[in-house]
Amino acid sequence: MSERLETLRKRFIDAKADADASKREVRQASAAKLAELRALPDPAARLAGLKDPALLPSDRQILEHALAEVLPRRRIWFPRAIGATLRSGLRHARYHWRGLVAVTVMSIPFVAIGAFTVHNTGHAQVHFDRDLDLIWTLPDGHTELRRLTTDTAVVVIGRTAAGDVRLRVWSPAEGHLEAVMLAEAYAQLAIPKE
Repeated sequence: MSERLETLRKRFIDAKADADASKREVRQASAAKLAELRALPDPAARLAGLKDPALLPSDRQILEHALAEVLPRRRIWFPRAIGATLRSGLRHARYHWRGLVAVTVMSIPFVAIGAFTVHNTGHAQVHFDRDLDLIWTLPDGHTELRRLTTDTAVVVIGRTAAGDVRLRVWSPAEGHLEAVMLAEAYAQLAIPKE
């Protein structure tokens, strides 16, 4: 049994050596073909050499990179007039209207979140030189008349549709309190915070 096993091992080692020699020959032939193609002065001939079956995939990739370095770079095109860009966009929308509808529908939440953020972000910080009694809306929704003391920093959130000013102040106990102040009173009493 050991003689048979020894014979099989010897055959296996010989076959492996033959396979390794064959692979080495293929690698050498591919490297020689790559060197020959890279030495050609004509880029078109090098490009045609990409289809040569003697090249291994790794050597083919090396030749592709060498050709890419020789070819001119792609230029970025900027439109000279907005009209051509609009016509191109309309033509694209006419043939790809499903994608345009999908993009529009997907962008609605982002626009809504952006509008909500802009609506609730402070624009300025002010204080008043006297105590003011304002009706404040608390985070739970109920309203309460409270005194705003002198030199308390208040954030201006924006204006209402009537032009009145929305104010916001932070209370550690209750959170953000909001009040609406008449535009005329705000213009007379507000002092910008430095």
